[in-house]
Amino acid sequence: MKKIILLASLLLSSLCANAFEFDGIDLNGSYNKIIQEIAKRGYTYNQERNCLQGDCRGQHIYMSANYLDVAQPGHLGQLIVDVPTEGKAELVLKYYTEILNILYHQVDSHDGVPTYLVDKDGTQLKLQVIDGYARLTYNTPYYKVKTAKK
Repeated sequence: MKKIILLASLLLSSLCANAFEFDGIDLNGSYNKIIQEIAKRGYTYNQERNCLQGDCRGQHIYMSANYLDVAQPGHLGQLIVDVPTEGKAELVLKYYTEILNILYHQVDSHDGVPTYLVDKDGTQLKLQVIDGYARLTYNTPYYKVKTAKK
């Protein structure tokens, strides 16, 4: 239960004010600037998970970036943040969906994955619970969605 409360405070504190920012990092900046800002915050590489790890406002998180699937090279397509949680996945998802429904406009919910519009620039946030982690996927306006080949 304590982890659920910590995750709620992380969501509320990191998603208020300027939603296109994560922990004070402008996700619409150049990829190089984003990486510099992440490095300044002390995130380190976790070889086992193939991502960065560190503390965001007192909560340990794992973070990865998609800079390959972009419409404009040199920008960030997605920022994926995994926050450890405890409890049944469906309860965790329900709880955080209710919180995000208060903060943002839900634009879609496909296969139980709610999607929120978090900024006027088109940045969207998807929420999933996967293997004991709440996954926040920020899709920036530069993200180029992969389409299946026919």
